Amino acid sequence: MRSVLSFGRKKRVDSKTPETPQDAYVVVLAGDRMGETFRIAPGQTAIGRGIQSGVRINDDGISRVHAYVDSDGRQYVLRDAGSTNGTYANGAQVESHTLSDGDKIQIGSTSVLQFTFDQDVRAPADDNLYGEASKDRLTGLFNRAYFENRLESDVAFALRHGKALAVISFNLDNFRQVNDAHGVAVGDTILRDVANRVRGTIRGEDIFARVGGEDFVVICRDVDATRAANAAQRIRGLIGEKPFSIGGEGLAVTISLGVADLGMLPSPSGEALYIASERALASAKTQGRNLACVYDPQGQPTRLV
Repeated sequence: MRSVLSFGRKKRVDSKTPETPQDAYVVVLAGDRMGETFRIAPGQTAIGRGIQSGVRINDDGISRVHAYVDSDGRQYVLRDAGSTNGTYANGAQVESHTLSDGDKIQIGSTSVLQFTFDQDVRAPADDNLYGEASKDRLTGLFNRAYFENRLESDVAFALRHGKALAVISFNLDNFRQVNDAHGVAVGDTILRDVANRVRGTIRGEDIFARVGGEDFVVICRDVDATRAANAAQRIRGLIGEKPFSIGGEGLAVTISLGVADLGMLPSPSGEALYIASERALASAKTQGRNLACVYDPQGQPTRLV
């Protein structure tokens, strides 16, 4: 399941290593301390939630010392410090990455930093922070590549610390018929509206992603099967109980959902957890749609909730 993220990111034409030593900065684009600028002087600067960190950010999933920036004043190198949930540069998980002006650094669940040599850079007003590297263009949710990387990190963390972890997979029922009857533009509008409805009900520490055409997934941290099933039913109601407004008319849309709990798997892994949620989703489809099912390896393949 693991994806190797390779993104064709265009670098700014004026981004280059300075010929003489100079200070650099990181601007917090999202998360705790959004809008603040931190100076990265030559030497070593720690990034983390610990009190001694030069760039101190208090966010879910950030280690006390999460990463370092090492510099001789000309070259700045981002290094992961053995963090629990990983360090990302421009959407790809890295152990070491030579920074260029404009690079995005993502740590924790919501924090994004921009590396720059320009002290006057300010955080943008909009939420389009990750670009093509980690966001889905249509809905603004995380994309599949980001989801897969985060799932592996979250599973490793849950297994190491004995934490609960669940995944909810869902997709729209009979969505092809909606596209055929009303057109792709209407279908896209519905997908965006579905994303917005669900985004408004999940917790800030959860990861919500669009992983396919009408396929969505939520990583629920510190949540077991019972709580995840309750969340799945809440999401199902948000979509199915209120028609979508299309051209002044209401269009009814339903979804089917599958829930999987890491603690219920005989051989827990990120891949196994996602596959289990997809199997539960498939069972919801075969049992009539507009349902949520929980994966149960001890009895029947799935059970309704």
